[in-house]
Amino acid sequence: MDSYLGLIIRRIPGISILEGALQTIFINILKTGPIPNHISFVMDGNRRYAKTHNLPLKEGHRAGADAMMRVLDCCFRLGVQNITTYAFSIENFSRKPEEVETIFSLLKYKLALISNENQFCDMHNVRVKIIGNKSYLPQDILQDIEQVEERTKHHTKHILFIAFPYTSRDDIWYATDRIISKVNDGEITIDEINEDLFQNNFYYDEDATNVDILVRTSGHTRLSDYMLWQCHQDSVIEYSSTLWPDYRFFSAWWTIFKWSYYKTLMIQDAEQMQLKKVSKNDVDKRYKQVPTAHPPFASVNKV
Repeated sequence: MDSYLGLIIRRIPGISILEGALQTIFINILKTGPIPNHISFVMDGNRRYAKTHNLPLKEGHRAGADAMMRVLDCCFRLGVQNITTYAFSIENFSRKPEEVETIFSLLKYKLALISNENQFCDMHNVRVKIIGNKSYLPQDILQDIEQVEERTKHHTKHILFIAFPYTSRDDIWYATDRIISKVNDGEITIDEINEDLFQNNFYYDEDATNVDILVRTSGHTRLSDYMLWQCHQDSVIEYSSTLWPDYRFFSAWWTIFKWSYYKTLMIQDAEQMQLKKVSKNDVDKRYKQVPTAHPPFASVNKV
């Protein structure tokens, strides 16, 4: 019902212009504070959305692809440098072949659309990089996504990582296997293996930092073998009850606003702690300058 009402409202003359103006205002407000460098989305809820609205399954995935474009537009306009979307898990190959084919076809279509000349990637200066085990992909799909990567490789402002097909366990094994091969080939020694080296040998290579915000929609509160390494002690994980096709511009804006607000508080607290530290050091320094012994006695009567 809410979606139908929203569709009717958006068809009112002038509403799209007003919505665009409001988006610009909200973006400019948020730009005054800190912006996350890397956001990742688990786009969950397409099938439930289709079932809820009595739609064919492919229409649920189509609505999810449209939602992805709205969210990407919001994030890139705000200045988020890196975005990762969990497009397809290796585990999803257990689904019905027709559903897998639908997801592949939609992803191929959207990637081709955004990477064409004067389209989304050119407008936002976005490079597309597919992360995941490409050996699972059919040859035609592999050729198409490699063409998208080639067409967008000159862009330097943002990177859109598409996890397809991906799991964290496979990513960790991939990094381990790369490092073993480099040791066997004499490129590195065992003594050179450390956390940083491991970090730089994932599917991401050296192109992305750890995740600042990870969002999973549809109400599920699990990571589903996703970014287990890249989520660190400072990552914010948000489980949204919203189905992915309903996750719109203002959903993404609100998520980033909350992160920015608490990040600002943390920065202010750190600054206060630094001021207190400097102040204490200054007091200690001044105290050390005070003579520890009294001056010599003197008498006004002494000639």
